[in-house]
Amino acid sequence: MSLTKTKLCNLALSKLGSERLLLSNFDNDSGMLKDTVDLHYDTTLEELVRMHRWNCCTSRSKLTNSTTTDPKVPLFEYKEQHSLPANFVRAIYVSDTDEVFEYGRSRVNYIIDSNKLLSNCPNIWMHYDRVPSVSEMDALFVQAFATLLAARLAVSITGSRDLYLSLLEEFNTVVMPEARRVNAFDNRELPLVDSAWLEATYTSGSSYSNSYPPFSQTSYGSFS
Repeated sequence: MSLTKTKLCNLALSKLGSERLLLSNFDNDSGMLKDTVDLHYDTTLEELVRMHRWNCCTSRSKLTNSTTTDPKVPLFEYKEQHSLPANFVRAIYVSDTDEVFEYGRSRVNYIIDSNKLLSNCPNIWMHYDRVPSVSEMDALFVQAFATLLAARLAVSITGSRDLYLSLLEEFNTVVMPEARRVNAFDNRELPLVDSAWLEATYTSGSSYSNSYPPFSQTSYGSFS
């Protein structure tokens, strides 16, 4: 049976130690229990997404250039602004091209200001963390979220600070380390490079030394 928002919340509530603390339907229920869960759900989920680069939370998008639609921003320093995706949480990397980089990828100087990405590039592609739907969450992310949500609910629902501290310790010392360890198995990141010149050194066919460019024995001169 597939995971639903109701089951996910009940998984968190079950950690509080009472079978009576369960929801029948997240969308239709009412009352103090539902209101308390609803109060903490979205903020806890976004908090967890920001804690780590989860594979089930990443996405890619070409951003919409909004420079001409709001000429007041940016006022200075940057020439271009782009609107962030609606489910955006954190940028992983930003590029000014959609070309495939075999040995490295370009990097763009940018800042995120007033929910806009400011840069000097008219075209922006972004790899970013987003808030996932329940159906997109993997099993270890679900356990991490349920444990953290249970900790956030503990004092409000049970009045027990000891339970809150116990759940937080479980999250930090047991659940989160294992989830992060397994999540890392699925990643093999290419190095970031700063310029086309460095990118060229990565794609060079030179066999001058055994070191990886640009850290080979080739001399680039010295500064006086």
